[in-house]
Amino acid sequence: MHVGSIGGHQVFPHYGVYDATKAAVAHLTRNLRAELGPRGVRVKTIEPGVVPTELGDGMLHGSTKAALDQWRTSMATPTPADIADAITYAVAVPPRLNVAELILVPTEQG
Repeated sequence: MHVGSIGGHQVFPHYGVYDATKAAVAHLTRNLRAELGPRGVRVKTIEPGVVPTELGDGMLHGSTKAALDQWRTSMATPTPADIADAITYAVAVPPRLNVAELILVPTEQG
């Protein structure tokens, strides 16, 4: 299981490098799934949206940092237990199934 971000699928101004690294995680996961799936190995990625983390603590672009702070305070963000519950679900499906990608976002984020 890999942990990515919706940043790997969307464009967020001033987050280009972060978004690119998350896109790489998503693509690596897809390739490993194609290579290992035929051998019965399930490979998946969990991709959260806005969550309360240290992301942005060292951000130099003031208006982008303020926007991130506003996002986090304007919606009920997932807790670590919420993410853990989703991971538990993803790995608990029958062995013949794979939850390949699981995008988790606050309801208000869409």
